[in-house]
Amino acid sequence: LGMGLHINEAQEMRRWNPIFSDLDQPRQPGEYPPWFKHYKEAAEETKHGLLILQLTDSYLQSKACRWEFGYIRKPELVHVYVPSGDKSPGRIVKWEELMEDVELCKQLFGEALGRTFQANLDAEDPTMQGTFTQLEKMAETAEEQEHQAWCELPFRQLAYNFAANTFREESADTMSSADNLIAVFLRTGFAARAQQIGKDLLEKKEKKFGKDHLNVATTLGNLGNTHGSLGDSRQQKDLLERALRIQE
Repeated sequence: LGMGLHINEAQEMRRWNPIFSDLDQPRQPGEYPPWFKHYKEAAEETKHGLLILQLTDSYLQSKACRWEFGYIRKPELVHVYVPSGDKSPGRIVKWEELMEDVELCKQLFGEALGRTFQANLDAEDPTMQGTFTQLEKMAETAEEQEHQAWCELPFRQLAYNFAANTFREESADTMSSADNLIAVFLRTGFAARAQQIGKDLLEKKEKKFGKDHLNVATTLGNLGNTHGSLGDSRQQKDLLERALRIQE
């Protein structure tokens, strides 16, 4: 996968192809490595884009994850193999399908991975809670890697959508997942999307906990930073000062 080495007729061939002649050229910070441009073009031309056969912790810690999420930054190109479940055969699905289908998420992250977690009061089905916990764990693993924000983003989106469609909107899991997603949206340049979620989340938290509850401070800080990123420094200052007063 773009490492400057490929196999042809059982012989190892190194960089003889002209398209790989620019692999060692210097590049600016943040610029795609030349080999990756070839890799990205190939992914866009194939039937399944990028196919992940085993979505595991090892994958999240690998260079492949950083290439496919951190560099390409197009989750719509990603497909995942979902192993067979109790009632469903194995199949290849788009990442976007996982975003929309709670049962598919449960099959992949709950049943197929064989994880078990202690349920909490927000979850009627322990398997659903286990699936959500696995999604959060994968997002945290991705956060620790190089280009972590872009690797983390698809999993934070997946966890938030899953929680919102499975648990109550006012549940602790859904609200915590929303806060995490807002922070990642900010780090990846999606301040407007972060602000939209933040305003809605702040309203829900104030209604549930009260305006001066410590739980509200995190959302105030995130929302304030969205205003700053969008050029409204006065509103940012007001929200951050309010968050600090709560935390004192």
